[in-house]
Amino acid sequence: MRKFLRNYILLIVFAGLQLGYWDMTRQKLPDMGIVPDVPGKVAVKALSFGDEEFYFRLLALDIQNAGDTFGRFTELYKYDYKKLYDWFTLLDTLDNESDYMPFIASYYYSQTQHIPDVRYVVDYLYNHSASRPARKYWWLAQAVYLAEHKLNDKDLALKMALPLEHADNAPFWVRQLPAFVHEKRGEMEDAARIIENIEANSKNIPPGELRFMEYFVKERTKKLEKLQTGK
Repeated sequence: MRKFLRNYILLIVFAGLQLGYWDMTRQKLPDMGIVPDVPGKVAVKALSFGDEEFYFRLLALDIQNAGDTFGRFTELYKYDYKKLYDWFTLLDTLDNESDYMPFIASYYYSQTQHIPDVRYVVDYLYNHSASRPARKYWWLAQAVYLAEHKLNDKDLALKMALPLEHADNAPFWVRQLPAFVHEKRGEMEDAARIIENIEANSKNIPPGELRFMEYFVKERTKKLEKLQTGK
């Protein structure tokens, strides 16, 4: 009986010590950071050991989950978007055909509560896509939306949109985005010119699209004349 009582008391004492230790240390969390430091291109190439695609997927998963590991949840406004931009561009050196990084950038990281940081996302999407709009037009369209509706920067939106006029494989509404941005800037002549160029240099235009183009040019020409005459 005495042995049982002694063991029971020891159990209570150790449980109390454990509880006290937990209470004293529960607010002391390790500083794990949010966005990891960006390695150099040479280091990344070396660490891939010849399998760049596997290493790309491994690092991309780390960036997707950055700040949300070990039971943490980090608000996006706390992220270092300059580091994220450097990560995005670095991972493009391993695989610039994948849509993984532009997808994460435009659909997740663009939702930051600190709106100026969206500029890093827009710049990345442009750098990733502008030289090949026929294949990457979707991400340029996302960049146009973010620049216009989140950053309220019509000059930036126009820069994002201009390559889309020549995205031959893209839907017509995508190729017409530069015209819509020009129109919102009050540049009716430029808007009409882009639609006319698309109409003149495209084949097999669906009748509905053709009617829209003709209507667009006609109406913007009228608006331009009103602006010029003041009537």
